[in-house]
Amino acid sequence: MAEPTKSESVRRVIVFCLPGIGDTVMFTPALALLRRMFPQAHITAITMFRGTEHILATNPDLNEVRHFDFFNASAWENLRYLWRLRCEGYDLSIMSFPSNRLEYNIANWFVGRRWRAAHRYHRQSWRNLWFLNNIVVRETGRHHNAEENLRLLAAIATKLGLHLELPPWDVERTERIRQCPLKLAIKPDDEAAAKTFLAEHNLGSDKLLIGIHTWSSTYKNMAHKCWDKDNFVALIRRLGDERPEARFLLVTGPADEEINQYILQQADSRVVLVREANLRRAVAILSHCRVFISNDSGVMHLAAAAAVPVVALFGPTDWWRLHPWTERHAVVSRELPCSPCFYYSSRALRCVENVDYACIRKITVDEVHTAVNQLLSAP
Repeated sequence: MAEPTKSESVRRVIVFCLPGIGDTVMFTPALALLRRMFPQAHITAITMFRGTEHILATNPDLNEVRHFDFFNASAWENLRYLWRLRCEGYDLSIMSFPSNRLEYNIANWFVGRRWRAAHRYHRQSWRNLWFLNNIVVRETGRHHNAEENLRLLAAIATKLGLHLELPPWDVERTERIRQCPLKLAIKPDDEAAAKTFLAEHNLGSDKLLIGIHTWSSTYKNMAHKCWDKDNFVALIRRLGDERPEARFLLVTGPADEEINQYILQQADSRVVLVREANLRRAVAILSHCRVFISNDSGVMHLAAAAAVPVVALFGPTDWWRLHPWTERHAVVSRELPCSPCFYYSSRALRCVENVDYACIRKITVDEVHTAVNQLLSAP
């Protein structure tokens, strides 16, 4: 009997997709490559948030997606769950980027029977025990999050002696985006729900739909990277005056209900709130937009995955590493000498220069308005 190839010897793969929605979406190009590397393997994704589970549930490159709330489980419950995973015998364990926590590297080491792949981060790397992994890529600080995950897949291929086709790192980023796109599979019932929503709100093809996400995660003080609500009001009014056919879809959930209610009251009936707990259905609705305006958030990356042109507003986070992974986007950023100031570590966001987050506050309505019109007028 012939010896199995290295690809065939990796029969079970586990991928920890523990960050939020945006980072998980930016891992999907790497997932596609992972499936090509191990076409016969059983690939399992572990998520920590329900939103990421919704996004990955229909991904064709995965055999299964599981959800476990590591944050709210007790230490004993976490250990028991990881032990069950360990007993399943995974040949390769992968920690997606960014996952810069001590607990994550321990979990990767504990579950991965043979190969354990993860990043070594610039900050707190020794404290986080990166050396528990035996396939390691050092974070560069120059690559996009999607590229960091592609680099991790390239390191796995090199370690196992597998061939992996990737665009050369010296090509333009747009070429890499073209060859390694985001992947988001929308089910027919998601599309049907979106059409029902549009019909109920009289949002036919004669309307110009403009999507907006006004908020972000509040974890680690992330609310401070959001543009002011009165700026969104002013932008909606200006665009609405110029384009009477425009309708504005505000993605809303429990965290951003208050700010979106304020905008709804200040604007007119052309603003429609999109309250959809199933993220795939929300994306199906947003896919009908001609442009999407957003702070740096997971919803911004969902819009990019749906092939909607995105105007992305960046303040304290690094737009070069986090911009929408799509050719059709525009970044509006006030690049101060202290920007960016938030990195992947355990520290929460804080204004290091004590200028009250001027990097996001000083982005003007004029700048965003110009960027929106440029994308709307593009062929």
